[in-house]
Amino acid sequence: MNLQDFRTRADVFLVGGIQEKFIEMTTKYNEGNYGDAVAMAKTLVESTCAYVYHAVTNKEIEEDKGHVQVTGNYTIGMYAAVRETLRLFAAQLPNFEQTEKIATTTCDLVQSIADLRNSAAAAHGGRKRSIPPAKLEALLAIEISEDLAATLLLMLHKYQYPDDFNVIGSLIDKTDDMESYVDVNDSGRYVVDSPQFNIGYTVIRSIIQSVDYEVKKLPVNQNVDAEHIKDIVMDYLPKDAKFEGMESDQMYKFYSEVHDTHYSAIFTDLNPGMILRISSFDETLYNA
Repeated sequence: MNLQDFRTRADVFLVGGIQEKFIEMTTKYNEGNYGDAVAMAKTLVESTCAYVYHAVTNKEIEEDKGHVQVTGNYTIGMYAAVRETLRLFAAQLPNFEQTEKIATTTCDLVQSIADLRNSAAAAHGGRKRSIPPAKLEALLAIEISEDLAATLLLMLHKYQYPDDFNVIGSLIDKTDDMESYVDVNDSGRYVVDSPQFNIGYTVIRSIIQSVDYEVKKLPVNQNVDAEHIKDIVMDYLPKDAKFEGMESDQMYKFYSEVHDTHYSAIFTDLNPGMILRISSFDETLYNA
């Protein structure tokens, strides 16, 4: 296994703190430090729970659901963190009566990771020499942690975009007129093609990363049709997104306060026709 083997999952963990834990976990595994890798697998789950819980409730999970230590700091165990985070999304589970069983089973899997991690040298010191997990044991812990973390993030996406369909950042809503060019992880492209238009959705694990909107034959004047172009872009952005201005002659810039995300639309004149490439971008990196 190497870092590229999980490139699809790495793209899901775009949140800085979570992505950092994912990379460190995978690096430790590749270096043969399986005890450290298992420890980081647990940390990946904990970090994901903390991020998701705060995104939904605007509260720190340790303070809201944890307990105070003698030092005065708040803490919460991984088992409790997963349980409380899953409860936020109980309504998303189609078999509601099975919600508690699903949560319990998931927490049992996570607790197994913790038990495996606690036998590793990376977890804690002790008088006796501990036996670190084997390569396959570490891989099992990593796989479970990645799947659980990715699932929680996907639940968060669905929660944050309840009324938005097929916009940047939302889950793809597959329609009958879409042609599918995706892999088993639902990563790739969905395309809607007609004589007048071609719309391509680039997705990673079902989450829309960018949209290419092509007008094939109709002439488009960027100045005359400026408002129409903005309206097209807005159809693929969250409902609260607003036009902020032109970053360049070809780049339209938008911002969503709800998601604290900047979006760009790059205009290409095909004469006749046009292509708009719509995606999110990091304002900090762009201005660096």
